[in-house]
Amino acid sequence: VTVDMVANNFQPEYVTVRAGTKVTFLNRGHNRHNVFSVDDGFTSSGFLGRGDSWKVTFKDAGDYPLYCSLHGTPTSGMVGGIRVVK
Repeated sequence: VTVDMVANNFQPEYVTVRAGTKVTFLNRGHNRHNVFSVDDGFTSSGFLGRGDSWKVTFKDAGDYPLYCSLHGTPTSGMVGGIRVVK
């Protein structure tokens, strides 16, 4: 599953995946981005330039809210989330 980072948005903003799925965050925009976990549910990425990607495997069921610290906060701006189901 791929989540694009374009125009200071995650596309799609929210996705649902099965436990064990690897999600790739791909920067297709012109700006640098990163992927931060709101509640430490996964290890956050470093800075991602245009064309860079970062992958995380979601092993446990639950909701994983995320944001880009360069273009948002945990509650507004460039935010999204991953819902993991069994």
